[in-house]
Amino acid sequence: MDLFAGLPERDLALLDSRLPVVRWPRGAEMPEPLSRPEHVYVVREGRLAMFEKTAPGHEIMITLLEAGAIYSTLGAAPPASVASLEDAAISPLSARGVEGLITRYPRLGRNLAELLSDRVAMLRETVALVSEMRVEDRLRARLHQLSERFGVATPEGIRLRLDLTHAQWASLVGASREAVTTAFGKLRGSGAVEMNGRSITIPWEVVRARQEAVEAAQDNAA
Repeated sequence: MDLFAGLPERDLALLDSRLPVVRWPRGAEMPEPLSRPEHVYVVREGRLAMFEKTAPGHEIMITLLEAGAIYSTLGAAPPASVASLEDAAISPLSARGVEGLITRYPRLGRNLAELLSDRVAMLRETVALVSEMRVEDRLRARLHQLSERFGVATPEGIRLRLDLTHAQWASLVGASREAVTTAFGKLRGSGAVEMNGRSITIPWEVVRARQEAVEAAQDNAA
């Protein structure tokens, strides 16, 4: 896991055996030990979804967390609204425990800062994506964002297998389930995606076209 990258190999097995592990079955309520203040939570297994409420009270899925990811309540941050999309295992680390580990392994402090910086960058990108006016544009942008993190390269393109329902996709883009179903139909009809059940493939020509558009936008900005 990225949090422990670069630590001495001889110590990793010892750390692994001493870290507490909380099991979280898919769809169950969050176990109490996973929402305590002043903790860092390391996802060991499974996949979680993190939500945030808008002013009108709607919930938007802001990110997905897989093995190796973290979420945090350090600094009096309120507990995140998190749901388990798969059977998961999470290790809670208290603030004091994190301090002790960083004292012994300064590299872990840098790893933690990098993980939190990556989260901030991803959330900035998400804010920009969900500001798109049309639902299909928001959905297209989210698909490309997720494919960079969770996609698997295949001969046909980049495949996403997240096992999300249309209601969960709607939460990801801040739209109704009906609007997302319509948007998926438009993207499929235009050849922007190929769908087989809950498996979504972005063809390579679409991936390359988007990369070229991003590079052109960056060149214009420079």
